[in-house]
Amino acid sequence: MTIETNIPAVAPVRTGWKFRDSIWTLGVYGATVGAGTLFLPVEIGTRGPMVFFMLLLLGFPLSVVPHILICRVFMRDHQTADKSLPLFGTFFGEKGKQAIKVFFCVAHFPVTLVYGVSLVNALSNYLTAHLHLAAIPRAPLSFAVVACLFLVLSKGRDKVVSTMSALALPFALAILFIAAMQIPSWQLSNFTDALSATNDAPAGETIKNLWLTLPLITFAFCSAPLISPLASYYREKGNGGESKSVLVIRLAYGLIFFSIIFFVLSCVLSNPHETFVAAKEQNLNVLSVMEGGGGSGLIFIIAPFIAIIGMTKSFLGICLPVAEMFTTLTAETLRVKDQAGQKKAKAIAFMMLFAVSFAVVYANPDVITLIETVCGPLIAIFLFLIPSYLIYTREALRPLRGATTIIVIIGGMATVSALLYSMV
Repeated sequence: MTIETNIPAVAPVRTGWKFRDSIWTLGVYGATVGAGTLFLPVEIGTRGPMVFFMLLLLGFPLSVVPHILICRVFMRDHQTADKSLPLFGTFFGEKGKQAIKVFFCVAHFPVTLVYGVSLVNALSNYLTAHLHLAAIPRAPLSFAVVACLFLVLSKGRDKVVSTMSALALPFALAILFIAAMQIPSWQLSNFTDALSATNDAPAGETIKNLWLTLPLITFAFCSAPLISPLASYYREKGNGGESKSVLVIRLAYGLIFFSIIFFVLSCVLSNPHETFVAAKEQNLNVLSVMEGGGGSGLIFIIAPFIAIIGMTKSFLGICLPVAEMFTTLTAETLRVKDQAGQKKAKAIAFMMLFAVSFAVVYANPDVITLIETVCGPLIAIFLFLIPSYLIYTREALRPLRGATTIIVIIGGMATVSALLYSMV
């Protein structure tokens, strides 16, 4: 049954640019240009330049358009509770709200598993290939890493958020620095030779490669968990309203798109095809396999360390809302409301998340496959399809119907279809 709401549209009010607007712009930028960016060069380096051309063509519309649309939806959601959570509040009934909470955990928890697996792999590679230490067995290394991550999470939201804020922008600037350092090592032949190989490949294989890269693009450009608090801030009187929030997202994604394209292009031009093949075979990100072409030994030293920082930052940043949401669901299931009950629910939730995280990190599944077949499609449902569904079923969101929403629906369906491909 369709639930109608009588929520008026938010008037587009814009004030002059303020320092806080710059902070939000840099916040979205720093949160998005993260560990997910490190997988794009591996995918493009192994599948060919046609994927890079698709990134140039579709990367911006598949990132900025759905984030603007979900921001507009959040701006029209006038619920007062759970403002910091990326939910859809008054647009769903009670059962719908519970379903969205569950789906939020289902969609984003696999992302934390990707970062956990990648963090352990990057750390193991750093210890053996760079520090020339004896390899640590995967079981104790995985247990120690996951335990440390959950120990940080247990310290609470303020500690984690402050840590993320301190690491996000420096990490983004660090990968730009690495991209710039690689410019003297650029070899156009790395691109042209790969393009020739792509031209010789069957058309069906090329189309499949392009199709399965859509979830990775969605994954690498996603900042959906940050859009809800952003919308909550700009809903407040005097902060600029919907038009200012949209402007912030557009500016942030302009910077994001330039940064990611520059980083990916620099990696592809400065590293041979074999480097990316090795990264994929070893289940590593691009920074862990860089050898510092052109005699730049500094890249060989600092790149893997930066990757470790990036994976840690991204794991904590995504796992924090998942852990909080799962704790809430556990408390509701146990029907506890007092402080002692809340602590018990948190302990149970954290133990369950820890157990699954440790098991998956130890199993070491292929992270690119996990992104393409699970993470990317599930994120697309949350970012593309749920807002579009609400726009066409809720009268309060009627003004958002149009070409932009149709583009988001098409992009979301194309991305989600990769999940269906993995099932056949």
